[in-house]
Amino acid sequence: MTTLTLTFNGPSSQARQALGGLLQRFRSAYFVERSSNEYAVTADKVTAAEIARQPQWSARPTQS
Repeated sequence: MTTLTLTFNGPSSQARQALGGLLQRFRSAYFVERSSNEYAVTADKVTAAEIARQPQWSARPTQS
């Protein structure tokens, strides 16, 4: 499993709506809200790589 920190690159007011799209598309990933525009995501390696490429989001590996 891989854990990423995802940050929404848009208005905070739109982050939850954008997250909803990710939740529907990547049902096997586990998302945890850290702030209004930042989320920790745990997923298998392939899914995490695809999530990291999503427009409007920036991703970085989470430090253990």
